[in-house]
Amino acid sequence: MLGSNYQKSILTIDEVFLTGIEFTDDVCFSGESGQEVYDKPIEEGGKPITGLVYERYRNGNLAYYSYYKNGIAEGDYVNFFENGKVESFREMCRGVLFGQSLSWFDNGILKSMASYKYGFKIIYREWNIGGELVNEMLEPNDFEKSMIEKYDKWNMQTEN
Repeated sequence: MLGSNYQKSILTIDEVFLTGIEFTDDVCFSGESGQEVYDKPIEEGGKPITGLVYERYRNGNLAYYSYYKNGIAEGDYVNFFENGKVESFREMCRGVLFGQSLSWFDNGILKSMASYKYGFKIIYREWNIGGELVNEMLEPNDFEKSMIEKYDKWNMQTEN
């Protein structure tokens, strides 16, 4: 079930600016699929980034930050509204959603809560701005279940 551990994970703006790499200038999407984050284009000898990457709005406020491992999103991915409030929190593994995903309205009210495995929703709840539950999914559909089982088996084989 989803918890509130995300609050412990969210970095302060100062922590992000101090330890992160800004997604600007040479930092770009590159690599074989064009979806990895590199320190400069691969054609110019660029290398995939491992570490914290962030981007700012034009007003200088933090737009998002994410951890990357070898150019692929791995760990917390946090988006912010332009006013500085947290818009969403997601846990990533190998570039796909894996774990908690939460989003808020700009007034701070919870908008949605989900749990993912290999990019597939396990549980999902969504509320309107008045706090009324408007959408709920308590288990994945048959296709998603079969895909999760396949990935689980594949992961068990590769771990051994």
